[in-house]
Amino acid sequence: MATTSSGQGDKAKTEIQMRKEIGKHYPNAMFIGFNDGAGWLVRKNDLRRMVSGQDDVFTFHESELIRFEHFLERNLSKKCYAEK
Repeated sequence: MATTSSGQGDKAKTEIQMRKEIGKHYPNAMFIGFNDGAGWLVRKNDLRRMVSGQDDVFTFHESELIRFEHFLERNLSKKCYAEK
């Protein structure tokens, strides 16, 4: 989705609030973000605030998608296939 400059600040606030709510209702959940786009390069403070509410952040670059795949392998196996 395309986000305007002022919308990026709002998005950062929303991401932080979402993380708080997820943590409150689902304490074992992880909040993962995918961020991309040149607009964030000039809004570094908003980007920093937004990703502060995420457990990990990825982009759509090929190397990041591979890192995301490894992230899923490590974390899903712990959460989905743990001994009961």
